[in-house]
Order: sequence, then C-alpha cells, then structure tokens
Amino acid sequence: MVVAKDGKEGLSFYKEESFDIVITDIQMPNMNGIELSRSIMSVNKNQKILIVSAYNEVDYFIELIKIGVAGFMQKPLTIVQMLDVLYDVCLSLDEQSDIQKYIKLKEGFLWDQKLKKLSQEKIEIPLTANEKTVLELFMKNIERKFTDIEIFNHLYDYNPDKEFSNNSIKSLVKRLRKKMPHDSIQTHKNLGYSLVL
Repeated sequence: MVVAKDGKEGLSFYKEESFDIVITDIQMPNMNGIELSRSIMSVNKNQKILIVSAYNEVDYFIELIKIGVAGFMQKPLTIVQMLDVLYDVCLSLDEQSDIQKYIKLKEGFLWDQKLKKLSQEKIEIPLTANEKTVLELFMKNIERKFTDIEIFNHLYDYNPDKEFSNNSIKSLVKRLRKKMPHDSIQTHKNLGYSLVL
C-alpha cells in the first residue's frame, strides 16, 4: 500500500509502479481527485479507481462516471460501506484476470496463458517444449504470419551454432496442427504460418 499526501504525489507514485486499486478523495491540494482520475485513466483506461467524497460533492459524480471510475464511497466512511465497495471491485478484478488468463479457440479448446497449457473440454493436450514455445508465439501474435526462419530463431534464441532446418520446422508445425482445432494453424504460401481463432 502506498499513501500520497496529495494528487500530484499520487500521480507521481502511479507512474512509477502499478496498482490494482486507487482510492482518492475529490478534494486534495495541488491536484484534485477528478484531475488525478483523468490523468490515471489516460495512462491506463482499465485502472480501478474508487472515489471518496463528501455529501455535498455529488455534482462531480457525473463527470467521474464519464471518466470511468469503479465506485464511490461517501463520507463519513464506515467499515461496512468500505468493505462492500472494495469487495465489488475485487470481484471485478478477478473476473478481468480470468478473461485475460485464457484464449478461447474453436471446438472447445482453451489456451492458458499463465500456465502455458492447451486443453479441450478441460482435458489437457500434451505438448512438447518446442510445441509450447511455438504455440505461445502464435497466441501472442494472432493472425500474424511467421516464416520458418522466424519460428526457428524464436525456438533457438538466434543461436548461431544451431543449424537451420526447414524440414524440422515443417514437422513441428505439422505435429502441432494435429493437436489443435481444425484449420487453426494456416499455411500462407511463401509467407509462413499464422494462428486463426
């Protein structure tokens, strides 16, 4: 947890590290909560921001809703009110995390980006280390075309001692295709391969 003495210092802290939740008052010296929220959202539009406000500051709510803040807490704060609002925001963060964790493919296939695992209907598809590396490359660059040499260099980290083999890359892609949904890895003549969701 990081505490800032005003909005300007808060923005400075925000630019130096990442936060799951930002809680700010509307009235602060040097930079108020609206300016701080607007500045943070220009850096990260998905940032969860909670606003603490006095009863007579409701006029600001429409502007803050337009900016995209996650919630409001009205003074005087009670522990119950604060926990309710924090709970809702944490649920939202968990849902967002789950969405970012998986990539859905056709035929019930899922790619777990954190664990680097491919599954179909909750059954894991065994992959070799090289297959995982190539699939991860495709998943991070969906629909981008990769040539044999680009895949080879990615696999072997541009190792000059490793001799390039066109056939080994073709064989690897062929094996990977058999473990993936039909037509998800496409061949583009003289251009390479791409993953299509």
